[in-house]
Amino acid sequence: MPSNAAAAVEHDGHPVSVELQGARRTYGRGGQIVAALDDVDLAVRAGELTLILGPSGCGKSTLLHLMGGMDRPTHGRVLSGGEVTSELTADRLAAWRRTCVGFVFQAFHLLAHRTALENVALPLALGGVPPRERRRRAQELLARVGLADRAGHRPAELSGGQAQRVAIARALAADPSIVLADEPTGNLDRQGGLEIFDLLVDLAHRDGRTVVVVSHNEEFAARADRVVRVLDGRVVADSAPDVGPCAPAGPVRHAGGGPAAATLLGMAVSAVRRRLGRSLLTGTGVAIGVTAMVLLMSIGAGLRQQIVGSVLAQAALTSVMVTSSAAPTGISFGPSVATGGGRPLGPAQVRELARLTGVRAAYPDASLFGTLRAAARSTTGVVRPLPPARLWSPTGTVSLPRLLAGRLPSTTTTAAGSGVVLPQSMADALFSLRPGSEAAAVGRSLTLSPTGTLAPGGQVGAIGSGTRRTRTLTVTGVSSNVLGSPAAYVRASVLMRWLAAGAARGSALRYPDIVVLARRASDVAGVARRVRALGFGATTVGDVLHTVTRAFRVVEVGLGAVGGIALAVAGLMIAVVMSMAVLERTREIGVLRAIGARRRDVFTLFVVEAGLLGLAGGAVGDALGWGVGSIGAAALKQPHLVLVSPGLALLGLAFGVGVAVLAGAVPAGRAAGLSPVEALRGE
Repeated sequence: MPSNAAAAVEHDGHPVSVELQGARRTYGRGGQIVAALDDVDLAVRAGELTLILGPSGCGKSTLLHLMGGMDRPTHGRVLSGGEVTSELTADRLAAWRRTCVGFVFQAFHLLAHRTALENVALPLALGGVPPRERRRRAQELLARVGLADRAGHRPAELSGGQAQRVAIARALAADPSIVLADEPTGNLDRQGGLEIFDLLVDLAHRDGRTVVVVSHNEEFAARADRVVRVLDGRVVADSAPDVGPCAPAGPVRHAGGGPAAATLLGMAVSAVRRRLGRSLLTGTGVAIGVTAMVLLMSIGAGLRQQIVGSVLAQAALTSVMVTSSAAPTGISFGPSVATGGGRPLGPAQVRELARLTGVRAAYPDASLFGTLRAAARSTTGVVRPLPPARLWSPTGTVSLPRLLAGRLPSTTTTAAGSGVVLPQSMADALFSLRPGSEAAAVGRSLTLSPTGTLAPGGQVGAIGSGTRRTRTLTVTGVSSNVLGSPAAYVRASVLMRWLAAGAARGSALRYPDIVVLARRASDVAGVARRVRALGFGATTVGDVLHTVTRAFRVVEVGLGAVGGIALAVAGLMIAVVMSMAVLERTREIGVLRAIGARRRDVFTLFVVEAGLLGLAGGAVGDALGWGVGSIGAAALKQPHLVLVSPGLALLGLAFGVGVAVLAGAVPAGRAAGLSPVEALRGE
């Protein structure tokens, strides 16, 4: 504390409470400097009511604002309680104002959306006082000013005198040592004004508070302890000028904490509810942006999962696809076919590859493309061989179709034809099945007319006439679809026999590709190296999955960026709405700042409001993204097209809140930067 506050100096038994030393306050107006106060020295005592009289525009209110820390002098300083309050930081000054000063305004400045009880309790809420305690204190103060029965009424339901009494009760909420009243009777009739003035006198004489009243009503001069007259920014008369230097009137209380997080959250929720229509519009903008982002990214994730599932459905993680050419032919999600050059693939090569270190088994692979018919219906599709039966084990070393109904084909060929497992889409196309009735296809017959082998990239290769012969098949099972062209499955021995029937007489049997199974997943990389060392091409499932995952990450980010554009537009909407809210709520901001809200409290309040809009919009966007995607997937009969994971849902919420908070930060900073005087003059 300053050295001049080391000891309390009294005058007539009353210690000095507030002092202005050489205070000057100037404002810029139209390119000119105007002095609202000019070199004012004034000290007021505790336990007395000091009345400041003067005509309008003479600097009375400016004097009061400097005393209460709502404004700072351009030159000079203000002391109170032994401290230079005019040199405190903004937040310390706000805390001092909240705990040591109570303001009463001519226009009452009650918050219209709050009850009398809530208005009185507001300074306590800003000081972090628990709800039960601040409610008790507010009820006591309303009873003191004679309004105990009006606690639940809003300002619009009160008379002018009652509203001013509520304002006085609010000024006393934190039990301040200083009460400053700016034209407190200006909006009241004569009788109401006298009652309010008597109440203020009682605060000084009964409570021992420092009470300063600004007025232009000469009638109050006879009832005041001291009268100070101001004219053109100067003190021109003082009925008790000799009060001595400023000294503490009691403990200095300005280090109190700020409002609890729950208090700011409650205030933010209240503000959003008061402007529900606008809040809904703003939240809808966020929801649309999040919906677009979540929907597009979930489609990307769903496609990636289906492609990965398709790959795994056709090849186990321990498998290596071997082609005749060592040169890469590109990644295909079906079996590849050698198109010429390189080493041929035949039975001898199957045996050669099976003997490699780390290999469990090797078997030929091929795919036929053709037309399947059942009665008057037909469809085109791919027929693939099942892995050899000796490899069907519970450990899942090979990939088998996931059955929805029936079973895999047996080893024998019945009189009705070879057994076949149809994918769900083929079974539905051929037999007009209702969803869930796939079992009705089991046991029914169809024909296959092969037209060629399936080459890399989807090209159809030529086959011999013996292979093109139409064959009769019996449905033994129905499997779930995989992404792309779902394949039908027959026994490997059956398909190889069909291919052999088309080979030229005397020529060696050739396979489009061979599948090599590693003993363990850890052996796959080594097996692939050994296969390539023999001059063959080798592609592992891991290679395919890595490429797919990398490609779809780019796709998902791109799709998310498209949704992000919509979200950015929503952010601009929030910035505009929050800027409008700052303009509309300037007086509310001024009231909060006057009764002790720190800048960070105001900033946090507006940011939390923006965050609530973003959170609500993000939640709705998540729900809409999932809902719209699910409806679209159902319409396309692709139930797994959309994948909304918990992580993606949280990302939608995070983006909604993040964009809203960033958009609201600028107007929130503007609101926090308003001084109490500027804000109260703003409306």
